[in-house]
Amino acid sequence: MSRTQDSGLEGFRRDGIVAARQLVEEFRFRLDGIPETIHLRIYGGPGNARFETEQSHYLQAPGMGSPDVTEKDDYASVREAVDDVLDHFLIAYQEATAAGHEPDESWLMPSREMEGD
Repeated sequence: MSRTQDSGLEGFRRDGIVAARQLVEEFRFRLDGIPETIHLRIYGGPGNARFETEQSHYLQAPGMGSPDVTEKDDYASVREAVDDVLDHFLIAYQEATAAGHEPDESWLMPSREMEGD
C-alpha cells in the first residue's frame, strides 16, 4: 500500500496528537570489514511528503573527534534520505581506510534513536 492510499495515518491528524509518523522503509546493511549490522528506518508523516530517518549506529572512525551525523532533519524522498545517510558512512569510512586504518566494530557508535526497539 502506498502512502497516498488510506493507511490509517491520516487518522492521526487530530487536535492533541503530535509527531505522528509511519514507517515507510527499513534497510539493514554492513560496512566491509565490520560485522555489525546497521539499521536505517525511514518515516513519513500524515499529509506530508517529507521523510525522516533513524539509524542504529553512527560512524566514528579513527581520527574523527565525534561521530559523523547528518545535519538534515528531513528529506524530499526516500532515495534522498538513503543517499545522505550512506554518504555520511562511506566518506568517513573511505577516509579512514585510505589513511591505513583497518575497519573495526569499534568504529560504530550506537544511536539513542533506536534504543529500546
